[in-house]
This record gives sequence, C-alpha cells and structure tokens, in this order.
Amino acid sequence: MKSNLSLSLADHRLLDLVWESEPIPSPQLCKLAEARLGWKRTTTYTVIKRLCDKGCLKNESTIVSSLVEREAVQQADGREVLQRSFGGSLPNFLAAFLKAGSVSDQEAAEIEKLLEDYKHNR
Repeated sequence: MKSNLSLSLADHRLLDLVWESEPIPSPQLCKLAEARLGWKRTTTYTVIKRLCDKGCLKNESTIVSSLVEREAVQQADGREVLQRSFGGSLPNFLAAFLKAGSVSDQEAAEIEKLLEDYKHNR
C-alpha cells in the first residue's frame, strides 16, 4: 500500500466489511453493505471500484478480497493524522489527549508498556 494513500470514511467502512468476510462474492458484499451501512448496490460497487483503483482490493470473477492488511492501513492513517494535525510529533499528539483527560488509567498503563517494550526491542 502506498504510504501517502488517502482513504475516505466510506473506503474504511467497506474495507472493514471485506476484512471480516473475505473472500466474499461482490453480490453478497452488496447485501452486507446494505444491511450494515444502509448502502445501495451502486454505492457499494462504486467504492469497490475506487478501492481496486487504489490497490486496496481486488475483484476477480466477482470475488472481492483485500490486497492490504488492516494494520498497514491503520499505520498509514496514524502517520497521516500525526503529520496533518500535529506536525509529525507523537509527543504533541499524546499531550493533546492527556490534556483533554481522555486517557483512562488502564490505557495509560498500556501506553507505558508499549513504550517500554519498544525501548527494549529496538
């Protein structure tokens, strides 16, 4: 996946459905998108095509599957948010959440553990 790939909310929502169900026939994906997202069949096919053009999905013989992993998309999204909103600064990103009081004690402990593991495994 391109590191500068920008995905819309609709792209993310459809990717989530594909990751949960792949490989999935496109007609079945359309029914799933209608049931879960309230989308019309044409909307689903439009987003499938867009994600195929972006190199995120393949649709071969009406079977849709992903070409990117969820983790890779999350990492690219994280980099984009950090760059766009925090000038690429992870400390500024964390400070914004800490100042807002939106991090629980459990989450803070998990973050501490992630940082410790990172320091010891570099």
